[in-house]
Amino acid sequence: MIVIRIKLKVEQSNKEELLSYLQSEVERNNTLTGCLAYSLYQDLWEPDGFLLYEEWENIDVFNDYKNSAAFGEIMAKVFPLLVSKPDSAYFDAEVVGP
Repeated sequence: MIVIRIKLKVEQSNKEELLSYLQSEVERNNTLTGCLAYSLYQDLWEPDGFLLYEEWENIDVFNDYKNSAAFGEIMAKVFPLLVSKPDSAYFDAEVVGP
């Protein structure tokens, strides 16, 4: 399983637009084959901060999504609403410790 964490910081004036758009994308992406979880969270301490959390069956399924037209549409819509580039981290969800 692949886990992806993406931190977003939105322009205050774009917050409602971002929320509206991403909430519909969360619902849609959760129905995609190979998507185990796709969630949006708001930062408790930074009202303009958000976290996208994703789980995918494997890297191939995620790469198929990342190379899809739908992903391109998300990026085209979301990037202009942000104050900075998203901070992303990718994890192999295999247990690495005891």
